Amino acid sequence: MRWIHLFLILFILIPAGYSASECIQCNKKIRGKYIRTRDGYFCSKKCYHASLPECDYCREPCSSRSVTMMGKTFCSKACLFKVFRCSTCRTGLMQVITVTDMRGGEKYFCQKCSKKNYCYFCSMPGCLKQLPDGRWLCAKCNKMAVRKPADVERIFRKVRADLAARFGYDSKHRIELLQVSPARLEKESGSIYQPAGSSRMALMRYRNKVTVKILPNGKKEKRISDEKCQIFVLNTVPEDMLYDALAHELTHDYLRHNVGNVKNLANEEGFCELVSALYNEKNGTAYLNDVKKSRKDPVYGDGYRKMDSLFRKNKSFQKTLKYVK
Repeated sequence: MRWIHLFLILFILIPAGYSASECIQCNKKIRGKYIRTRDGYFCSKKCYHASLPECDYCREPCSSRSVTMMGKTFCSKACLFKVFRCSTCRTGLMQVITVTDMRGGEKYFCQKCSKKNYCYFCSMPGCLKQLPDGRWLCAKCNKMAVRKPADVERIFRKVRADLAARFGYDSKHRIELLQVSPARLEKESGSIYQPAGSSRMALMRYRNKVTVKILPNGKKEKRISDEKCQIFVLNTVPEDMLYDALAHELTHDYLRHNVGNVKNLANEEGFCELVSALYNEKNGTAYLNDVKKSRKDPVYGDGYRKMDSLFRKNKSFQKTLKYVK
């Protein structure tokens, strides 16, 4: 009906034989009936429709009543609302708040939902799912969340085996894996450095007993015993972030056994971030590395960019490892 109404308004009957110049769409000379608009003359409805912008939703031609938003054109508000709809309440939007999804693409929110609870993991607004410990999860993070201890253990074993195969990590010594609450993780972390505005997801703890023996030649010999390796993992973590966090913490474990205590915190955290980033590339979750690259933090951010630059230059895990001291 929309096109019939429009056609009746614009279509003008002209006596046969009268010429209205040329069609501005196909450039043919017009004879007989034609359509006249403020832009010029069209020889047919087909040419007139071809001159109109196409609706970005239904792909139909748009009339003078078209609606535009963020560089897109729609034939009606109904079509616009099919595209620009609040990700939380699903209301059609004439005013849009755009948030970039770390997993790709953009999400749109209304004013009200944009101020609602933010996801503990990806920081998307408008969360509707709250965990018993108070954390809010967006729909995507909630769907991807790993909750069962058996699933966490399975992923841990896979990451450990993958890193052992690729970088020669020791996969034989015992590492105790514990799935804990945010409060317990915070307690275990103590005064360990944490970037402002970020959420801790895992933590590696290494304890040992060092004894020094004086040899007959007068030299000192250090002996390490009673090693205890632990990795604490936050309960309910999205699967993609769990892989990333475990690769990071297993690298801390590797450094303790192969380098010892690293004096430069930025070098250590940067190297752990590098390994987890390389693992993300292999695992199809390289989008997580965008957060690492954009971080302004002097330890995790600057440390990662330094180690990544060194690795891209020498293309060697072992050569890059030499800078971790």
